Amino acid sequence: MARFLSRRGFLITGAALGGTALVAAVGGVGYLATVDVDGLHGHLDGERAALNAFLVIQSDGRVVVNVPRTEMGQGIHTGLAMVVAEELDIPFDDRITVEFPTEAHPAYSVWFNMLQIRPEEASGPVVWVGRRVLGQLGFIATGASGSTMGMWHPMRVAGASARHMLLAAAAARLDVPAAELATADGFVRHVSSGQRLSYGELAREAALLPPPDRPALKPASEWRIIGRSQPRVDLPAKVRGEPVFGMDIALPDMVHAAIRHAPVFGAKVGRVGNEAEVRAAPGVRDVAVIEGQKVAVVAASWWHAEQAAWLLDIEWTKTDADGVSSTEMSARLGSALASKTPYEHVNEGDTGSVITNASTVVEADYTVPFLPHACMEPINATVFVRDDLTAEAWVSSQSPMAVRQGVARGAGLAGVEPTSVTCNITMNGGAFGRRSDQDVVAEAAFLAARHRGRPVKLIWSREEDIARGLFRSHAAARLRAALGPDGLPVAYDALVATQSVIESVASRNLPVNPGPDGDRISVEGLDKLHYAVPNRRIRSQHVPSHMPIHFWRSNGFSFNTFFTESFIDECALAAKADPLAYRRALLRDSPRHLAVLNRVAALAKWGTPMAPGRGRGIAIEECYRSVVAQVAEVTVAADGEVRVDRVFCAIDAGLVINPDAVIAQMEGGISFGVTTALMSAISLDAGAVVESNFHDFPMQRLANAPAIEVAIVDSGLPPGGAGEPGIVPVAGAIANAIHAATGRRIRSLPLAVTETVDERRTRTVLPPVAT
Repeated sequence: MARFLSRRGFLITGAALGGTALVAAVGGVGYLATVDVDGLHGHLDGERAALNAFLVIQSDGRVVVNVPRTEMGQGIHTGLAMVVAEELDIPFDDRITVEFPTEAHPAYSVWFNMLQIRPEEASGPVVWVGRRVLGQLGFIATGASGSTMGMWHPMRVAGASARHMLLAAAAARLDVPAAELATADGFVRHVSSGQRLSYGELAREAALLPPPDRPALKPASEWRIIGRSQPRVDLPAKVRGEPVFGMDIALPDMVHAAIRHAPVFGAKVGRVGNEAEVRAAPGVRDVAVIEGQKVAVVAASWWHAEQAAWLLDIEWTKTDADGVSSTEMSARLGSALASKTPYEHVNEGDTGSVITNASTVVEADYTVPFLPHACMEPINATVFVRDDLTAEAWVSSQSPMAVRQGVARGAGLAGVEPTSVTCNITMNGGAFGRRSDQDVVAEAAFLAARHRGRPVKLIWSREEDIARGLFRSHAAARLRAALGPDGLPVAYDALVATQSVIESVASRNLPVNPGPDGDRISVEGLDKLHYAVPNRRIRSQHVPSHMPIHFWRSNGFSFNTFFTESFIDECALAAKADPLAYRRALLRDSPRHLAVLNRVAALAKWGTPMAPGRGRGIAIEECYRSVVAQVAEVTVAADGEVRVDRVFCAIDAGLVINPDAVIAQMEGGISFGVTTALMSAISLDAGAVVESNFHDFPMQRLANAPAIEVAIVDSGLPPGGAGEPGIVPVAGAIANAIHAATGRRIRSLPLAVTETVDERRTRTVLPPVAT
């Protein structure tokens, strides 16, 4: 997500926790006390009565719920609206609409993600300062599977607060004690007299009343909406084709832009050899070099711009990466695994000594490639810089903050300082972290500043997106375990070599870079704290490259869980143990994880016989405060073709607001994970990305998608994340299933190679055996 440096508490959080420089910068504790981080005070907005920052009640009783998180297909607008409806005591039907507010209200800040503390548990001076500092910075973004975790309690309180304000308004109107009133279905009723008033009748009076200090929340026993599957609020409009995505923006007098980035990252534009010819192409209005690094063509339509961009004869400067290949990148990872000075994240017990003196040691190396995000909606932004220097942007972004900063940055490069920026966040056609960077917004703003008075819509072609965009890092890991007499690990040593995402994101988006050391994202999924191992050491080695790295769906978990869950199966094999039984023994001190593991094993009927060439594999992970386990069933044909037949999934995501949405997220995450596990890779030749579109970077198709079955396990805990956990165990489960079916242990992703059959379809087959 946008500058989501929160996962390490980097920079802003550090200052907030320190309570010195940043607090002083905003005026000290006295000033911070005035920052409204709850947003519970109401006001009148024309005909609308805003009872707080999260909900508006209209005179006809319709309720508008403000959900300050981007809808990217994850159903967050439905889930958080359900929370408000529950506490407000209204039916969850078509009388509810959802809007995405983009103003930098402190109550909308993602302080939960930054401070890593649940809102319902937030207390103490550090949290008090951190919330207000982050709220003042307008840090609003969507990512890290944190929307429900971070917002369900504040929005629940907002709904309850509004209900109490409506009761108070009705008590004043009817001249009766509030204790004699009750709410139901959008009405306040005086039970003894039979009188009732609709919320629409009371809203304007209620909005002017002070909110209660600690509004009573509904007990779970009275919930009628939370925990029951509800239809998504955005589905009817999507069926009718009404929602507006960034690609759909069409404004009067708008011009369009296409762009070309250097094939080798870091190269500069030496010269454009045929600029005059391109300017003379049909429909072309402008050819512009941006920051000396990329060339854009502005034209009457995007097709005119893109066709003209294909004509560009750009001479790119040489870079140190011009000769870099995938083979060299792999060699760098291998060398990093021999590092004498990796960063040490965890060191418990005496891991090195135990492994050195053990009679049975299991050791394995694993690797994964670079990956793009490949969102179905290509990267785009529309920016309008008016003659009065006000600016407006329409972007399918994960963060209004990133949009505003991107507009200011891009316009500034063209010598224009916008006096204000109006931000419109459209629907997102897939995001996965990619739509949190400022790059495309800044480019569009630069062009819009050159063409003041006309909106400019910039669309990256699919080729630019896949080959010239942002990537998940490649990575390699060396895992070692000493096995005790019972075959279980008594020591576990993990070293991952990867490029720091924090360092890369900061280098593009922040004035200060913390450097790569200690990047917690690099080791997500390596520590395996739920497994009972008395000695453990977790380390990372930053491996720099010229590739721009960005947040990617599940980040470090996307590769580290493949490494670790494959390795656990290898340990089980060395111990001559069943992989499920082995994990059960390791989870002896983790009842929550064990319950999820047992549920998925029962779902998959683990242990029942399978035909020759078929296999089951299992994997489990704790991530984003959820626990998810999966069993994959695969068939490997005699010619090596791999088919994932079924994936069973059990998830404990704590309190589930909308079960249907959690199941959908698991299904989507699993499909995403099957694609990346079997067929996704970015390769390099002469420093440039080889892949360019879906013909050489294929996607999972419906025809060969696995059947998926999901079970939700209830632990009684507060909500966990659901947007990313579904992808996390998939690769490990499939790799373990392939081993069960064939005896082959594949330690690199993708697990298969892709072949084209009769130019009509693709299939995946086991990679050749290395000689």
